[in-house]
Amino acid sequence: MIKKIKPYLLALLVTSILCNCDSKKPTLPKGFIEQLLCYSGSICENEKGTRFGMIGDSWTDLIFGQPLILTLRKQLEQNHNYRITGATIGGERLDRVVAQNIHVRVIDEAGPDLRYMLISLGGNDLQGNAENYVGDIEGEKNKRLATLEANLLKLVREGNAYKIQKWGGAPLLWIINGYDYSNPDVPSQSGSVSCRPTLIGKGFSDSEVTAFTSQVLDDFNEKLRQITYIEPQLRYIDLRGTLGGPSVSREDYMYDCIHPNTVGFELLAQKYVQALEGYTSYER
Repeated sequence: MIKKIKPYLLALLVTSILCNCDSKKPTLPKGFIEQLLCYSGSICENEKGTRFGMIGDSWTDLIFGQPLILTLRKQLEQNHNYRITGATIGGERLDRVVAQNIHVRVIDEAGPDLRYMLISLGGNDLQGNAENYVGDIEGEKNKRLATLEANLLKLVREGNAYKIQKWGGAPLLWIINGYDYSNPDVPSQSGSVSCRPTLIGKGFSDSEVTAFTSQVLDDFNEKLRQITYIEPQLRYIDLRGTLGGPSVSREDYMYDCIHPNTVGFELLAQKYVQALEGYTSYER
């Protein structure tokens, strides 16, 4: 049952879910909004008791593009028997999660048995407004990675303080994954911002597109690894090379230039679970 919230807030949330920056949603069947709000927005009366929370972008979204794609979260739930409470919305950014306390909402909904928070964020923070990279790719990248580090540390530390205050017990273990390589030459299906024609239209040269899409991804993954040395409650899962590469993923595993298809997500989930089980002692 959906919690009673003000109509304008409900409208804003639905708009946020349906009109995000990196994926188009198909027309939803009647009566599906409640499921979508519960699944994607974590606004519902759940039966408390899940051990896993999740905060994510289009790699974890319920519905992504057309046709329906079984993204990472759905792979974990359907094929690997995980029970997850999450706010997983295409186009989500790490900075917005922190500013809007979305992680707090997930902690509230998951309940006192929550032990792990899965994170799949950062891609939109790095690739949005790509024209700002033109002329100073290295400087813009370093600035964004520094902001990402500050936001990720804030997410984990404030989230754990809230969890202990709300439910008591030990702090959560937060587990973030990096992304696998994109393929800028796969045609765009959802207005993706990292396809070669889009980036060239923003001022990149052809050679800069190739270097930008792979090097920023590598540096992002390395930054996540470094942050785990700073924050003891953070773990990292490296998914690079699962779908091909370096420096691009195979076209037959991609839905568009940055999003895997269902087969691609199945392969990513298998590698993800192998690492996840090591961090969580095979809990579900």
